[in-house]
Amino acid sequence: MLRELRNKKAFGILEVIIASAIIGASVLALVTVFLLASATVEASRKKIQAIFIIDEGIEVLRFLRDGSWSGTFAALSPGTDYYLSFSTTTSKWSMSTSPSAAIDGIFNRSFRIENVSRNASSNIESIYDPVNNDPGTKKVIMRVEWLFRGENKSMTLENYFVNLFGN
Repeated sequence: MLRELRNKKAFGILEVIIASAIIGASVLALVTVFLLASATVEASRKKIQAIFIIDEGIEVLRFLRDGSWSGTFAALSPGTDYYLSFSTTTSKWSMSTSPSAAIDGIFNRSFRIENVSRNASSNIESIYDPVNNDPGTKKVIMRVEWLFRGENKSMTLENYFVNLFGN
């Protein structure tokens, strides 16, 4: 009888240990899933912000182009990094080769201009040919970079701008 009681106690302790291990593993799995989901949400939020910043940059360039093609795109050197900045005192956008302050302290936006050439059918050539240069069209590569959890991230968007108003 005493032996039977000891076996039941030992089996009861074993049941408690197994149940504790299952509960502990379940809690650990839930915490891991929560942390992974949290990191994924944060990464997605940063990507969405970067998309909006790129879109804003493209819209600013459209605004500047509409104001004066010769004063903006025609004056830019291909292959040079340019930065946009907004002056709160004059309420105007400007472009420069000097990096501007990081947007929200996180994102750095820049863009490059490339010349565009067209073939005999007036289609844009995939590889630039200076013989067929189209001075009224420029390719813009807008780039946003940021640091996320110690890793450099970036997004780019290519767009073509045309001297729409002949100005």
